[in-house]
Amino acid sequence: MTLRHTVATSVAAAAFAALLSVPVARAATDAPTDFEFIQVAPTQLSPARPVPKFQFLFGAAARWSGPVPWKYNHANAPAPWDADPAGTLAAVTATFNRWTQVCGIRFAYQGETATVPNTRIQHPQYGEQPDYETVVGWGTLASNTSGITYAWYGESGQGARLLLDSDIILSVDLVRSTQAMNRTATHEWGHALGLAHSNVGDAIMSGPPDTAYNGLQDLQPDDVRGCRCLYGTAAGQTAGFSCSLPKKLDFGVVPINVQSAARSITFTNDGDAALTVSGAFGDTPEIVKDGGCAAGTVLQPGQGCSVQVSVRAAIAGPRALDFAFNTSDGRYRVPITFEGSGTAPAPTVVSVVEYFHAGFGHYFGTYLADEITKLDNGTFAGWARTGRSWKAWSQPAAGTVPVCRFFSEAFAPRSSHFYTSFDFECADLKANRNWTFEGEVFHVQLPAAGDGSCAAGLAPVYRLYNESRDGVPNHRFTTDLALRQQMIDQKWTAEGYGPGVTMCVPQ
Repeated sequence: MTLRHTVATSVAAAAFAALLSVPVARAATDAPTDFEFIQVAPTQLSPARPVPKFQFLFGAAARWSGPVPWKYNHANAPAPWDADPAGTLAAVTATFNRWTQVCGIRFAYQGETATVPNTRIQHPQYGEQPDYETVVGWGTLASNTSGITYAWYGESGQGARLLLDSDIILSVDLVRSTQAMNRTATHEWGHALGLAHSNVGDAIMSGPPDTAYNGLQDLQPDDVRGCRCLYGTAAGQTAGFSCSLPKKLDFGVVPINVQSAARSITFTNDGDAALTVSGAFGDTPEIVKDGGCAAGTVLQPGQGCSVQVSVRAAIAGPRALDFAFNTSDGRYRVPITFEGSGTAPAPTVVSVVEYFHAGFGHYFGTYLADEITKLDNGTFAGWARTGRSWKAWSQPAAGTVPVCRFFSEAFAPRSSHFYTSFDFECADLKANRNWTFEGEVFHVQLPAAGDGSCAAGLAPVYRLYNESRDGVPNHRFTTDLALRQQMIDQKWTAEGYGPGVTMCVPQ
């Protein structure tokens, strides 16, 4: 069986030249081409533990049974690597050391070799087979490919799979900088260890068909978890982590305003230390959950909690949302898909009530009844109503966009919330580890990109920023033009289109 992938397409040449300066433009539906995963002739091997969550090269987990024995071939190395074999070897070693620092994989370097990577032998009965030498070397690859890995696995009588040979070829044309080496070799070592492309877009192992390549240089949480699910934690480390979540939940066609049948998601601690679940939630009100996996749930190794999830379509058409578990190991996301069918009711208009914390000097707005109750009764201490509010829609409707809400405790003892209606800001903050995405909380229309004007019958919402003068960013939102000017006089900055408009809402 053969499966091919590619770490660098036309994007790789551009992205490795200016790695994080431009977004990756490759379509996520392109077929991967930087990997060949090949089965050797029938063998009887010791069984390996299956791991259900992360994406592996062939659909089920294969791993090395011990340290990965590997060799380096310096032939054909391009400038600047050609003049410094020892330095090049150190750069390659540094990329796999990224993996050994976070999971239980080990490597055993066996010296330089003249063997070319992807050397194969002819077996009289089984034909082409590996040479059982794992080699990293250089070669001329397709013009859009910066690295390619060839891995061979053996299958035991119990269906378990073990890796036996993984060769990596680095492009003599595209891997000509430390940046390109870090990105390409780290990604290809991930393949050599058994990981396929991640369905999470902000991972170093991201790539087609579910996600796009990116310019990341360092391992991300999904990369670390994938390796730990194959090999456990690194020596001297303990960690709680989960390997058990489904790749996706698809609810099919759901009539608008009708709640679907519930599906169960179980979050299991597959690690070797306790893990705390601090929240389980959908990113829009269209995702409905019960009280399972309540905030503060502590899971010891091997323990799990379950949550029942259903969807309630608010608009017609396909929806791609997320259900998230916030944990002491970071955020885990489960994609939720469905298609709303029918005619949506008119969306409800809600009032976003503004509060002020005198001790923090911060403003906060919410329309959620539970939060308003706790802010009013002092459960959330220090907050008081300002007497101001503005309106929004509680559900999506034609012409509206969702507003993302984020929370940060990075500025403790003060904290901060942030709202944005702009998809690019939402995407940026989702990738920022200092901010926790709390969901799409209400809906608005967008202003005109030039002058910030709103459609007839709608009111502009002005966004003001405190410039982090107290070390903590805070924003205030208002539909009152005079109040906007008052805040500017107090050295706050207007953000948005035209006079600082970020949303258009019902009057």
